[in-house]
This record gives sequence, C-alpha cells and structure tokens, in this order.
Amino acid sequence: MRNVLAAIDSDACAQPVLGTSIALGKLFGAEPVALHVRERGVPSPEELAREAGVGYREVTGEPIEQIVVAARTPATVAVVLGTRGMPQGPQPAGHTALEVITQVSKPLAVVPPHARPPEQFARLLLPLNGSPEASGALDEIVRLARERHVAILVLHVHSPTTVPAFADHEPHATEAWDREFLRRHVVAPQEEVTLLRHTGVPAIAVAAVAEETNADLVILAWSQNFGEGRARVVSETLAGSRIPVLLLPTLLGRQGHEPWAAAQ
Repeated sequence: MRNVLAAIDSDACAQPVLGTSIALGKLFGAEPVALHVRERGVPSPEELAREAGVGYREVTGEPIEQIVVAARTPATVAVVLGTRGMPQGPQPAGHTALEVITQVSKPLAVVPPHARPPEQFARLLLPLNGSPEASGALDEIVRLARERHVAILVLHVHSPTTVPAFADHEPHATEAWDREFLRRHVVAPQEEVTLLRHTGVPAIAVAAVAEETNADLVILAWSQNFGEGRARVVSETLAGSRIPVLLLPTLLGRQGHEPWAAAQ
C-alpha cells in the first residue's frame, strides 16, 4: 500500500499535519499513515490520528532517525511534518523538520502550526524561476493536478532588471512571452494553467499571491542544500507561509528518474 507519512507529536501542529496528509493522500492516490516516535514523558497522539481517520504507527528511538527510515521505505511516496519556522524567521526553527527535509529525497510537506488545510486541495501555487531543474521536478505534480482537476497557478517573479521591456505597453508581446514561458516550463495545456507574474522579492511574492488566490498548497522545487547563499526562497517561504509548503527535490525531475507518484 502506498502511503503519505504524517510525522506527529501531541502538539499544536498534529491536527494540521494530519489534515495535510489526508489532502495530499487524495492528490497522490495514497493512504495517510501517522507515525509517532515515542519519547519518555510525552503523551501519545494516537487518539488524534483515530479521530482524523488516519492509520497510526508508533516506534521508539531517535525521532529524526526513525522518521527518515520510515520515509525512505518504498511504500512511502510523501512525508508531512510540522514546523514552527526556519532560522532567522519570525518563529523558532523546527530542528526535526530541518534535518528531515535535507535527508529525504521525496516530496515533503512542511505545515505551519495554525494551518487549516482543506479535505482536498483545490488550488496549487507553483512558483517557477525558469530553471530546467525546477520545472522538471514539478512535472509529476502537474500531471497529478490535471488528473484530479485541481487548479494550477504558476507564479514567476521578475527582479526589476528582468521584467520584459514591453510588459507595460505591448499586450500581444506580453501574451506571447507568457505562452512561451508556459510552453517551456509546464507540462500542461496552457488553457489549464493560470500564469501570474510579479516583480519583487520571490518569497514575499509567494506569500502574497498565496493569500490573494486562496491557494491551498505552495509547491517549491529545491536542491536540498541550505548552504551559504542557497535555498533562500525555500527558507523564507517556510518561515512566513500560513499554508503548507510542499518541497520537491530537483533530482525528481532528472532524466531517467522514475516518477515518484505512479498513476492510480
């Protein structure tokens, strides 16, 4: 059985994590399963999982190690974790989430503690910077969204120096640019995709557009590298997002890599 692994504790993030795993399971065609790594003195969240209608597993050991081991099993197609933010963000970082997202090369959703995920995702926000690696990593999620009739919102953020010179004056040229961008970077008919273009700071634009469009899920391709000067959009989006953020490692889009979510 294919599953979406929801790593939970008895804290404020347990219910949003469970809710996200249910919605993600519907998108991926997989069953949500809660995993709790038992620690001394910490109450079991089994009742929360039961109330949500989600299967429950409990193991002992070091939390990060046990979550990574469970996430790497062939049956697990995605992982859902709760977090309170990222370094230098408005809230303290979730150490477990930071460690797991760099070690598990599968789709992984990070859920803020006050998120209210729907039972089923209706609008996905896909920020794209125009790189082939990012575009390729998103191919499978686009395919799944189309099969499930989920709205696909693609966001491209220009810096002040990369805005097309004709953007404010030539509607036909702007439309041609939009069509070409979608043709190059999104594996879906253009009439099934909404392209949104903004100018400014990517992470700020992602948060603003997510709120404006009532998006249910932000999806970011990334290299799994938090080294100096790397993954700034990912870290800032995770710190400020009010909705779950699904991270897709760019290796998932590499030629020859098996699709991570086979059709059901």
